[in-house]
Amino acid sequence: MPKPPPELSVVVPVYRNRATLGELVRRIDAALAGERAELVAVVDGSPDDSLEVLLALAKDPAATPQGLEVVPVELARNFGQHAALCAGFELARGKCVLVLDADLQQLPEDLPRFVATWRAGHDFVSGWRMQRRDPFGRRLGSWFMNRLVRSLTGVQLHDWGCPLAAIDRSVVERVATAGEQRRFLKPLVAKLSRRPTELRIEGLAREGKSAYSSLALLGVSLDFAVSFSQRPFLKLVGLGALTTAVGVLVGGGYLVLRVLGVVEAETRLQAVVLLALIFGGQALLLGALGEFTHRIYRLVQGEPLYEVRTVHGAAHGSAHGSAHGSAHGSAHGSAHGSAHGSAQSAPSVSPQGAAQTAAQRDAAANRS
Repeated sequence: MPKPPPELSVVVPVYRNRATLGELVRRIDAALAGERAELVAVVDGSPDDSLEVLLALAKDPAATPQGLEVVPVELARNFGQHAALCAGFELARGKCVLVLDADLQQLPEDLPRFVATWRAGHDFVSGWRMQRRDPFGRRLGSWFMNRLVRSLTGVQLHDWGCPLAAIDRSVVERVATAGEQRRFLKPLVAKLSRRPTELRIEGLAREGKSAYSSLALLGVSLDFAVSFSQRPFLKLVGLGALTTAVGVLVGGGYLVLRVLGVVEAETRLQAVVLLALIFGGQALLLGALGEFTHRIYRLVQGEPLYEVRTVHGAAHGSAHGSAHGSAHGSAHGSAHGSAHGSAQSAPSVSPQGAAQTAAQRDAAANRS
């Protein structure tokens, strides 16, 4: 009898997490007991033996006594957290995709609450950490990023940095066609969803070192500000126009007063300040436009957002090859089945992305 596809898919990006993987799998399996669920663990070019640990867990029935299916996915190299999540989205088969980090900063035991809220009709359920146990610099960066994202998206979520979330399949399928915006996954999901909501959770201390330093968060903030929305450019244009208008008025007034002899020559410092304001505003605008032009250049290059090297899984065979997620939202590639069991080709994903990939993997599961 064909095995039914999972209703829930837990997508976890993995990078230097070998120490927590065993406990992570065990706790997810226990938390989703009674559910048809899979764990899509995307190894994002991790330099440690995280992949080997996952492969061992996938082959060991004792590791998942409640029936959780572990599907390790190996990317060709390190592409970053959001790219790894996008790869997991396109391989996930569940009607609801749950997102969780591998460092156990969020409790897998909270997953049933997110599933229940999704079943209540919300297409995006985001975690809201009540207590942050990160260093002050990290919390300050998150505070700034939260306010920046709220101002640019118009979606009033409190905690944009919390990875724990539940996303409906309808939203996941649209993510695959979003191009460069997929590099900012949570704001994109919030923009695509119709009924977003938040659940309060406890934020635990991180196991291991964060991949995002304060400087990295600053870079992400700048990247987001200049590439996700046109609002920053409109604000900069307004600022530039205002600065130029003030400069013209003040400069004209200063010139008239100098001609009339009302002010002395020592006031030339005012003219220097005026010129600095004018050129500063213009430089700000030119810098933003240059950054925007760079985004367009990178977009038209068609560089893949990620490249899947191998998909491992008992029910799906072991797929070897390359599946590419392009910057335009389509994924192209091919894979060659391995000599082990019932091997399936790695999916060649169209702009419809996740729906086609999931259907191919369901067919592979039914044939096994």
